[in-house]
Amino acid sequence: MSVYSRELAWYFVKTNWDYMDRLFPKQGLRRMCGGIVGLATPELEQDVRQFFTSRKIDLGGKTLDQYLEQLRIAVSFREREGPTIRATLVSSLQA
Repeated sequence: MSVYSRELAWYFVKTNWDYMDRLFPKQGLRRMCGGIVGLATPELEQDVRQFFTSRKIDLGGKTLDQYLEQLRIAVSFREREGPTIRATLVSSLQA
């Protein structure tokens, strides 16, 4: 979830998924995939959805659906409130 490494971590996960799927139990993969919620840009959300859909990945139960819903909410919030938050922070720095 770190702003400095989340995209690198996502690239690593995508690149090494098959190996990790063989190496780790499903519970470990489930917990690791919780980090996708931090990929809150429209482009990354699309990439995440395409990755999981194209590979037909099942994390068990509704886990993946819930992560994708949380990601959708995070992207929507960022799009809706991002400009206001940015403007507020800029004006507070100028004060």
